[in-house]
Amino acid sequence: MKGIISTETEAESELKKKMEDYPSITKRDLVKYVTCDKPYIYNPKKGDYKQFVVAVDFGVKTGILKCLDREGFRIIVVPASAKPEEILKYKPDGIFLSNGPGDPAAVNYAVTNIKKLIGKKPIFGICLGHQLLALALGAKTYKLKFGHHGGNYPVKNLRTGKIEITSQNHG
Repeated sequence: MKGIISTETEAESELKKKMEDYPSITKRDLVKYVTCDKPYIYNPKKGDYKQFVVAVDFGVKTGILKCLDREGFRIIVVPASAKPEEILKYKPDGIFLSNGPGDPAAVNYAVTNIKKLIGKKPIFGICLGHQLLALALGAKTYKLKFGHHGGNYPVKNLRTGKIEITSQNHG
């Protein structure tokens, strides 16, 4: 469902027309509007790292980078359009494909690049990044009629033996 808020007019017919004319996010590359322009080191001052990852920025949230940092990862963030050889030149222990907006099928350049990275380094993703990895591996994705948000599931942490609650969101 679409909605519109305006400070320009109160005319309902104008607002409805504006809303109807607004393009769908389907088949649109929204990543190009939110990715970084050039590579950067997310956590330059920290010293001892367990692992080093290159994060491909499809619209990454700072909170996700903070989580990786808290787990001891050194992080270099690269634009969504980064070529495989640019990513591999950093010699990372792994490659993280970030979250981001829009239709994964519209980010075909990323799928092409991910295909070339498969088997070179461990790759993991979240949200859009995970969908792009699935497409690169030959799977199909589709938009759910309604997103599924907030499903919480207990998962056993094998390191600590504790049961932790995870939040599942997809759609």
